Amino acid sequence: MTHNRTLLTSICLIFFLLFGYGKTALRDELPSLKLLSDFAKGEKRIKKAIKYESKGKYKKAKKLYSEALENFLTANEDIPASPEIYYYLGFISKKLKKMLDAEIYYLLGVEIDPNNIRINSNLSKLYIEMNRLDEAKNRLKVLKNCKCKEYEELKNLVK
Repeated sequence: MTHNRTLLTSICLIFFLLFGYGKTALRDELPSLKLLSDFAKGEKRIKKAIKYESKGKYKKAKKLYSEALENFLTANEDIPASPEIYYYLGFISKKLKKMLDAEIYYLLGVEIDPNNIRINSNLSKLYIEMNRLDEAKNRLKVLKNCKCKEYEELKNLVK
């Protein structure tokens, strides 16, 4: 009987050590990201950071944005000259208050895809925040024929 109890205790101990006894199964934890590409990891971190921001948890959001930045920098090494990666690098840099970095990444994205709605829209918003309205108006001109909500939104912001 003592042997069975010792065996059962040992099995339980091993189970809890292996499967995280003492860890809290928080909803806020990211899923396992080991099998995902750096691009996909970065996207997941951005989504999570946006949720934290909406809840006023800025320190956690900033940490996730920083991690996402590293993911997208690595993704950029694997897939250079991707407008989508430059968009995310610009977006994250802006979130981290690195305005000049954001501008550089957005401009790199526009150089590859001059009519990219998301990049031009975010670049225009960045210029508005930086009080560079002439450059924001130039981005607005690029979006004029897109017939998209971003154009209308920016047109109102530029006024």
